[in-house]
Amino acid sequence: MIEFDRILDRIGHLGRYQLFLCFLVYWQGIPAGLHSIASVFYAPPISYRCKVPPLDNSTLYPNLTEAEIVNYTVPNGDTCFRYGYNLSTCEPPSTSCVNMSASAKRCDQGYEYDPTPFTYTVDMQWNLVCDRKILGTVATSMIFAGMWTGAVVFGYLADLIGRRYTILIATIGTLISGVATAFAPWFELFVVLRFFSAAFSHAAFLFMFVYVVEITGEKRTLTGVHAHTAFCVGYMLNSLFAYYFRDWRYFYFYLSLTPIPYFVFHFLVPESPRWHFSNGRNEEGKKLSYVFAKHNKKEITDADWKEAEVATTDAQLLNKKYSTLDLFKPRLMRLITFNCMYSWLVTSMVYYGLSLNAGALAGDIFVNNLLNGVMEVLGYFFVQLTLDRLGRKTLLTMMMFLQGFSCLISTVLNELSNGNEAMVTAGVVFAFIGKVGTAGSFAIVYNFTAELYPTVIRGNALGVGSMAARVGSISSPYIILLQDYISWLPFVIFGVMSVVAGGLGFLFPETMNKTMPQTIAEAELFYEEAYSRRESFSYFS
Repeated sequence: MIEFDRILDRIGHLGRYQLFLCFLVYWQGIPAGLHSIASVFYAPPISYRCKVPPLDNSTLYPNLTEAEIVNYTVPNGDTCFRYGYNLSTCEPPSTSCVNMSASAKRCDQGYEYDPTPFTYTVDMQWNLVCDRKILGTVATSMIFAGMWTGAVVFGYLADLIGRRYTILIATIGTLISGVATAFAPWFELFVVLRFFSAAFSHAAFLFMFVYVVEITGEKRTLTGVHAHTAFCVGYMLNSLFAYYFRDWRYFYFYLSLTPIPYFVFHFLVPESPRWHFSNGRNEEGKKLSYVFAKHNKKEITDADWKEAEVATTDAQLLNKKYSTLDLFKPRLMRLITFNCMYSWLVTSMVYYGLSLNAGALAGDIFVNNLLNGVMEVLGYFFVQLTLDRLGRKTLLTMMMFLQGFSCLISTVLNELSNGNEAMVTAGVVFAFIGKVGTAGSFAIVYNFTAELYPTVIRGNALGVGSMAARVGSISSPYIILLQDYISWLPFVIFGVMSVVAGGLGFLFPETMNKTMPQTIAEAELFYEEAYSRRESFSYFS
């Protein structure tokens, strides 16, 4: 087997060719970011009340203001109900039919929606309010279920057929399912298509990340972190698309076209040489290595190949196809996998919880989403500057504690504000700080997972991590829904679970400045050496 890091020592870990390739595949972050947070704008919080004809007919009642209509028809501020007097007895322009002592009844003639700032949303089209509000939450959770499915299915595919064609297949699926979603005539079909658009777009992003980490060796921290910056660009572009397209169908149609440029980029992107070498396809890997060397204006000699050869590796291990179950067979790898899964779960739960809550924060929804993205970028650059100084384990723990305590402080400020604008603003600020922490955690856990596992099973490891993350993200809209009943509970859940994850972060081995393992045997040996040096608690050894 060829140790690709040895070849990168010769041709450059981040030469101009790798930079070029990274910028091409980073494009996958844009549609992934757009699709993952799109529900903030196609299903935002909206104002509504019962339709009450003829009282809300401006032709028949030209002098009635919206405030007066609400006063005459909405009992106790609950817009899911109206006063139960007989509307058919109303004779314009008289309001003598109004009886504000009548018992309340559910809206029986549909709903009237405030068309600002969005003219048409998913909730408006399918009346996902009041007793149907839970359907909107289910629809959002199905997005994350799709991401879960994409991570598992494409995790196996990426290790089987390679990173390049896996990304292409996922890109085709993202385009088709996304455009189809914009034309969905029924809510059930909309949910199914969103499931697939999330599965494909997340898979494309996930294995774009694997690709840039594999081709850059020692510079994987930089390229891995900024894969998330690309995702964040898509995240922030949601504000731009939503600002100009206030109808959800136009909004979703145009954002779904963003994968198209990658079909050109695909022909410029080669397979990962590391994947070829890890699968025993040395000749293909060598040909691509020469291409990398040529574009970086370097040369690879026979002596370099000889030095990179790992003679002790069993060829049968290279050709073996691994499954997700192989992550749980070796003793130390099994324990690390469970810890990784919890870190992914908490990070994703808090990340999407804070992201989906952007519309509920005080202030403008477009600006809040944009600021959330800005906070993410700050988190990514902080990670880039410190990850190779502080180490993965220490920094992951710090980011988990930051997001956890920020959520708890934000909760305390909001609960004690009692209308105090300064405290409300401070609560929003700490929510944004929590976004810095969770963005940093996401960037670290991707890199950390890629480094903890060997090449032969790295795709499966990231797939399982992403699968665990989807459990967290699927639960996030339901946790956010709890604020309708207990306002402080969602952020307390986010905070406590993050602090626990921060403590468990100390149990990982450190991978900073370590060569990425290629086989499971190499990985187990690395774990044993790390724990024998007492880098983590003894129960792992």
